Amino acid sequence: MQKLPDNWTVFDTAEQVAQTLANTLLELAEEAIATRGEFLLVTAGGTTPQRCYEILSTKDADWKNWHIYMGDERCLPAEDAERNSVSLKQAWLFFGKIPSGHIHFIPAELGAELAATSYQKMLAEVKRFDVVLLGMGEDGHTASLFPRHVYPGGKAVVIEHDSPKPPAERVSLSFQALSQSRYVFKLITGKNKRDAVQQWLSGESLPIQRITGEQTQVWIDHSAL
Repeated sequence: MQKLPDNWTVFDTAEQVAQTLANTLLELAEEAIATRGEFLLVTAGGTTPQRCYEILSTKDADWKNWHIYMGDERCLPAEDAERNSVSLKQAWLFFGKIPSGHIHFIPAELGAELAATSYQKMLAEVKRFDVVLLGMGEDGHTASLFPRHVYPGGKAVVIEHDSPKPPAERVSLSFQALSQSRYVFKLITGKNKRDAVQQWLSGESLPIQRITGEQTQVWIDHSAL
């Protein structure tokens, strides 16, 4: 296997990634709350983050001081099963441990323009996230930021009008907003990610590469290499 960058950690399975991530989030949240009184987490869609949320739903923590944000959302009705918020609620937030006022969904049911404007205003109060979670698609996209697509600079929230996979319209935090974080965890699992991982390691410009926090970790399972 080729030599990987120092901030890459290889796990045997996706389940190990999810278990380790859940434990790490609990530790980082405890530190953040002790230091700053709150923990600001940007969630990601995908199977491995989803498994992490399921694990978190079984744990004890100082949930009242957690704040949940979305990395991106699909412009679909509020209760559509394809929305990231619906998956997040089913896996974790439905259990009511985190106050509803601390759960900041993107109101994508309003349409892309209104949703982006609303979320941009809400994020004006956030200087820095504690943790940003990112998955990666088979094409190297992350959140709803796609290869060879151009997004406006200077905004915390951007609109994708032409997603390669439906629905075409999505709302996403920007490269800049996702990078405003103490920790960024990039979670790459599954053999269908191999081609994109090889492009990434060979230096090809992919959206997943463009986001870096104060500390950035790539957690990958063997099947993705």
